[in-house]
Amino acid sequence: MLSLYAGQIDFGPRQPPSFSISVVSTGPADCSFNVGPAGLALVIKEGQVRVWSSADCVSGPGGLISALKRGVPTVLPITWNRQTSAPGCSGPAAQVPPGAYTAYAADGWLSSTPLTFRLS
Repeated sequence: MLSLYAGQIDFGPRQPPSFSISVVSTGPADCSFNVGPAGLALVIKEGQVRVWSSADCVSGPGGLISALKRGVPTVLPITWNRQTSAPGCSGPAAQVPPGAYTAYAADGWLSSTPLTFRLS
């Protein structure tokens, strides 16, 4: 199970939004999960438009396998620099304007409940 948390939902002009992704096994046996940026991503959208993903500009292998025990969370902190990105790090990054955004954690078909936050 993936969950996304933020210590706050309003971020000031010079404050980079910070989030925590929690990965928890709900299966009966121990398992492993790729919590690296090539497997698990934080995605930011403005409305229906995807503006950034932590998986876009991964250098190196991007894998980090974590052993999961049932009910014990693995928590990953991720901070967004308020810039756009594109898959494969193609195209220039641009600063995003103030407004409402939505964030969610995703790994293939598995995703967290979206979290709405505001940049001022």
